[in-house]
Amino acid sequence: MRLATYCGIVLVMLGLAVACGRQPSVPDTNSDSAQKLPFDQGSRGNGVSPTQSLVPAVTRVPEGTAIAIRLRGPLSSAFAHAGDTFDATTEEPVTNEGQTLIQRGAAVVGRVIDARHSAGNDRGYLRIALVSIQVGGKTVLLDTSSIFAKNGARDGGAAKEVVFSPERRLTFHLTQAVDLP
Repeated sequence: MRLATYCGIVLVMLGLAVACGRQPSVPDTNSDSAQKLPFDQGSRGNGVSPTQSLVPAVTRVPEGTAIAIRLRGPLSSAFAHAGDTFDATTEEPVTNEGQTLIQRGAAVVGRVIDARHSAGNDRGYLRIALVSIQVGGKTVLLDTSSIFAKNGARDGGAAKEVVFSPERRLTFHLTQAVDLP
């Protein structure tokens, strides 16, 4: 009985091996009745063509790109504290290889990294950087260089506060490339 079972299993396996090794019949593609595949047809012009990407192109702003801004209000070491934010706009378009990546007037948010008001002989200072920009209605996070300013009073001069006025142009540089929407 065992031998009959083993022989039956071997015959079934042999039959499957032979059946799997056969080439299925392939219809003649030279006949006029052959079915046209969707990618064999031309584009109708109202949809995604086979050559278009389904993934939108990403615009990359390279590391080192300058972003010139103007503050929307004054920023002073007398009142600023580390962690405070400030609003600004781009002073000029941000471009790369002749292509405008960010329009002039784009809303920018910056952050006070460190600040100290002047007191006695201690001079006031500010360190600021940009943290985000609005592009196409979306907020894009930024990593930029910082700007550090310390008042110029020395040796017996009255200590003064550092003040960035809205008329002053400030330029930051990206420390990391950024992908725009």
